[in-house]
Amino acid sequence: MTKLGVFDLAVRYGKVPAVNTLTLHIAEGERVFVSGPNGAGKSSLLKAISGAVATSHGRIEMDGDLLTGLAPETIARLGLSMVPEGRDIFGSLTVEENLRVGTGLRRDAEAVNADIDDIYNSFPILRDRRTATAGALSGGQQQMLAIGRALMTNPKLILVDEPSLGLAPKIVDQVYDTLCALQEDRGLTLLIVEQSSLRAARVGGRMVLMRGGRITSEGNAADMVDREALTEAYFGTSNTHMEGTT
Repeated sequence: MTKLGVFDLAVRYGKVPAVNTLTLHIAEGERVFVSGPNGAGKSSLLKAISGAVATSHGRIEMDGDLLTGLAPETIARLGLSMVPEGRDIFGSLTVEENLRVGTGLRRDAEAVNADIDDIYNSFPILRDRRTATAGALSGGQQQMLAIGRALMTNPKLILVDEPSLGLAPKIVDQVYDTLCALQEDRGLTLLIVEQSSLRAARVGGRMVLMRGGRITSEGNAADMVDREALTEAYFGTSNTHMEGTT
């Protein structure tokens, strides 16, 4: 069953194209990585799906509902949540206050408290630091908090933009281990922008390669790492050595 459908999508910033007539289908429960060089349009794709930027062409659907043109809060009510690049947490609020920010669309207080407990079970360090201000957390802890806040909207689909950005490899492993466990436990669908193709291959799933706002290739992440298509996506030529893919 198709969870997300993106059809002939285009995004422009003024006269500058960011996404060019892109079509993408994601099945329910699937884990899909979007990779490619800087400026490929990866983050713009996620922002368009979540309603954070306007589209200039095409349409986006989730579970048959048209998302194109809807406000981000309306899209969130339909079951889509996004963890933006840079985490975007509220540094002056406590950990628990940040989690409760993600519940503004809900009216089930008892279930909200239960979900916060679930987040603390998934990320025990957040329970330990629940009264600390979010700005005092480490980068890895802030990423965990951002993921936890996204989960508090009870999403069906989570978009995650560069979860490994600025984090030590050991912390990245922990973040991905938890994301994958949450996906299995909750039946989530994940769409993740990940600059490191090797990281995507280790985690596993489908990988979509972008360049110049378009999808150039896609397939099983583990199978694609050594393919010429990956070199082509990053460098525009299949004869260039892949030094920058990690």
